[in-house]
Amino acid sequence: MTRPSNRRLVVGLLGTLLLVLWGFIGYWSWSQYHRLLASSTVLLEQLTSAVEEQTLRLFKQAETSLIVSRHWMAGHPTEDPGTAPTFTALVDSLRGASEGMLDIRMVGRNGGLFYIPKRSPKPLADVSDRDYYKAQLTPATRGFFIGNPLVSRVTGKWGIPVSIPVDVAGGDVGIVFVAMELDRIAKTFEAERPKPDGAISIMRADGTFLFRVPAGNNIIGQSIAGTPSWDQNISQSSRGTYYSDGTAVGTPPKLVSFIRLKEYPLYVTVAAEVDDLLIPWRRETFTLVSIAVVMTLLSVVAASILLRAMKGGEIAQRETERAHRDAKLILDAAGDGICGVDASGAVTFINPAARRMLGLMAADPVGRNFHLLCHHSHPDGSPYAGADCPVTQTLTDGQTREVHQETFWHSTGRPVPVDLVASAVTDEDSVVGAVVVFHDIAERIKAEQRLARQAAELARSNADLEQFAYIASHDLREPLRQVSSYVSLLERRYGEQLEQDAKDFIAFARDGAARMNQLVIDLLDFSRVGHSAQPLEQVALGRAVDDACANLAARITETGARVVRDDELPVVAGNTGELVRLFQNLIGNALKYRDPDRDPEVSVSARRDGTNWVVTVADNGIGIDSAYFDKIFGIFQRLHTRDKFDGTGIGLAICKKIIEQMGGNIWVESDPGRGSSFHFTLPIAPA
Repeated sequence: MTRPSNRRLVVGLLGTLLLVLWGFIGYWSWSQYHRLLASSTVLLEQLTSAVEEQTLRLFKQAETSLIVSRHWMAGHPTEDPGTAPTFTALVDSLRGASEGMLDIRMVGRNGGLFYIPKRSPKPLADVSDRDYYKAQLTPATRGFFIGNPLVSRVTGKWGIPVSIPVDVAGGDVGIVFVAMELDRIAKTFEAERPKPDGAISIMRADGTFLFRVPAGNNIIGQSIAGTPSWDQNISQSSRGTYYSDGTAVGTPPKLVSFIRLKEYPLYVTVAAEVDDLLIPWRRETFTLVSIAVVMTLLSVVAASILLRAMKGGEIAQRETERAHRDAKLILDAAGDGICGVDASGAVTFINPAARRMLGLMAADPVGRNFHLLCHHSHPDGSPYAGADCPVTQTLTDGQTREVHQETFWHSTGRPVPVDLVASAVTDEDSVVGAVVVFHDIAERIKAEQRLARQAAELARSNADLEQFAYIASHDLREPLRQVSSYVSLLERRYGEQLEQDAKDFIAFARDGAARMNQLVIDLLDFSRVGHSAQPLEQVALGRAVDDACANLAARITETGARVVRDDELPVVAGNTGELVRLFQNLIGNALKYRDPDRDPEVSVSARRDGTNWVVTVADNGIGIDSAYFDKIFGIFQRLHTRDKFDGTGIGLAICKKIIEQMGGNIWVESDPGRGSSFHFTLPIAPA
């Protein structure tokens, strides 16, 4: 008879092993939970960036359309835009460029609404009570204004009005605005939102919902200001991801990623339900726990048999039968397919989950060859040789095999994609069978395909955005060339007859057209950064600095500047033209913002920091206040008026985009009155 001390030893060892097993399961489940949430956060942030690009493109189209329309009106002050064929053609082309999402309309100075072209001399509706009309009457809000979403009094559809004032126009036009119909915008964003229950929203900086897909219950036009989601998260940062209990919009708990648009007072959010994100984790945890339960119960049963072996054959037999019954119950309850085969490959047992996956609920597969039953062909229908089957190989060599994306076949002839694990069953070092555990991965494959389609759609959207920027820039520059040409013609033909004020006005118009033309050129340059078809090359930064100085030679001579660089600047992987442009912008800015009391001095140096080069361009100019360190890298951001310093405010934005495209960062340090140092990092080129 087994002594109590020995039985205690067996129980102690078993308890230790089970404690280690369940501790591992607990740790694995905890780590997988956080890993899944972390990966979901990354995917949401990437999707939010894509939505940000689309939203920015949409509102940039709206702003561009309004500015182009106002320019036409200013250039034709005696023509009524609502009846002018050329203006109607311009508006139609702008509508076409936005694929019908933007509809340009006019409002008279007394609040009368007119479509383009006018349907009648009388207004279609009175919109003097609308916020986008009132905003243009108030100096504090006059300008580019994004109004509250509203239902059109003409079409009855929800839309977002975006307006600008008109100072000079025929036909008594006071405001021109773009109506963004929400049902058209929804078609664009519907394909991007996480399925099945995710959401994409656009909010104003005051927390008001301008757009949401799906729309939800009366959520458009409502504000979430004052809710924890807004007060503790969105309003505190320009971007981020947080957990929401859903009370702000009446939905289940969600993981929400948000970004504030840099150029407009808007936020975009992308949300996915937490329950949807955790489905894979629950499924995998259930599978692992089920297997652990089987192992635990089998271990307990085995230990019980061992401890009771001395009590006689009858008791041992009863316990064995009980163990088999327990094992069968566990197998029946398992969510994954579990199948046993003998040494010849014939099925010895199969659980209900496996029967359901393979369509064998009515037929009895026991005794049939497992490979011929469900693993006989490749996905393309070609024969799968029995010797290549992982189950057959495990029966041959006793090695455990884990195979991903295999194909089993349903009894109806359709393929069933699976992940499987084949483990050998041995008896005295001889393989007597195997256990096959497999899991249907059809839903996972569909999810991967959806992600691939979304990636392809994002690539297409980026290509469309680049094409739009190119076309828009050329279309915008043509009217500017006409304005400049005709103003010059007026000056040559009537210059002697004009008073000094008229001559000044002509000079102002020519200067405005030139500045607008430069703005369009700079905007096109900004959009092209990072889209060069040329492959990366090894670029010597010293040569790039020398080329930039050669381009600035006249300016350097004019200002009496001294530009020096390290003798041994590093070689990096990049695009030569963009790096020359980077140094030309930074050195050119140092010359532009020089101190009038001393000659400009500019130095370029580099040092190694871990896996990056840190390059510094320092000057002795007028410096920058620390309050503007972040602002200067934004597009069209200027700290000085044009009468002091020329330029469009886009140079440093181009520098920032070039550096970020190469995987680096750029920042500034400055002491006002003594100079500034611009630093940026570049990855060290592989040897």
